[in-house]
Amino acid sequence: MAERTLSTPLPVEKRKPLGSPALRENLLAYLFLAPAIIAIVLVLFYPILNLLITSFYSRPTFTRPSTFIGIKNYLEVLNDPIFPLAVKNTVIWTFGVTIGQVILGMYFALMLHRRFPGRWLARMLVIVPWVLPGIVVAVTWRFMYSQDFGLINLVLRSIGLEQFAQSWLGSRETAMIAVIIVGIWKGFGFYALMFLAGLQTIPTELYESARIDGAGERQQLRYITLPLLRPVAITSTVLGLIWTSNYFDAIFVLTGGGPARSTETLPMFIYNTAFSFYRTEEAMAGSNILMVIVLLLLAFYLLVVNRGNALQRRVQEGES
Repeated sequence: MAERTLSTPLPVEKRKPLGSPALRENLLAYLFLAPAIIAIVLVLFYPILNLLITSFYSRPTFTRPSTFIGIKNYLEVLNDPIFPLAVKNTVIWTFGVTIGQVILGMYFALMLHRRFPGRWLARMLVIVPWVLPGIVVAVTWRFMYSQDFGLINLVLRSIGLEQFAQSWLGSRETAMIAVIIVGIWKGFGFYALMFLAGLQTIPTELYESARIDGAGERQQLRYITLPLLRPVAITSTVLGLIWTSNYFDAIFVLTGGGPARSTETLPMFIYNTAFSFYRTEEAMAGSNILMVIVLLLLAFYLLVVNRGNALQRRVQEGES
């Protein structure tokens, strides 16, 4: 009996594989994503972290190494007499361009939503300025604004309005307006595309019912189109504020921040601080301040989106 017991093989307990089933199933996907994640960390997050750390140190010289100075660079930026002007110009530029893009984009979206011959071509042409490189757009408009050979002044002279021909980019009174017009022309196609997509989601039955009730086009626009486009308008506007606030190409090529710093926005202020006055650490501090502003706008955007999604879920739950 004892021999039989000893010769009987003992039951072997099977080892359970490590990790959750979802982790094991997605391990191959994680391996494929690893190079992209590593690239994003190295290209995006490492420079941001290095920028943040370096902004708390002094600029090294041949005789003195870089030392920790705390928030001194930030205080230098905030106490710079040009910084409030740059903030003011950034606010004017950002809201001027964004509001103009929204209005012009809405107008073209309403026009392109109608049926007419060649609509497909008109829709394609509207988004051409948006897809063009910013440098190309800025150089083109710079030639158009030329005082002697620019298209705008040539047209004014040809129709007898020579007294209005001037140096559009060389005057403090007109430079900011001129660059805002370029910004509006560059980006209104994005809003037209977004609003046009939103218009195509509105049920046509609503307009048919409104026409039966005697509502005109203005009433339909006010009580049907605009309210239903509100989520698209809010999302697009906040995104536009984020993009426009740190846009650099147009102002750099058109005016370089001039004349007399009348168009110097925060990105131009940071550029001039770093590459014109060689105060790189202060420029890093200014970049971090601009990054905080953009992150606040991004947080506001996410808040708006989340509230819109929550409202939509409540509406759907109420309908069900």
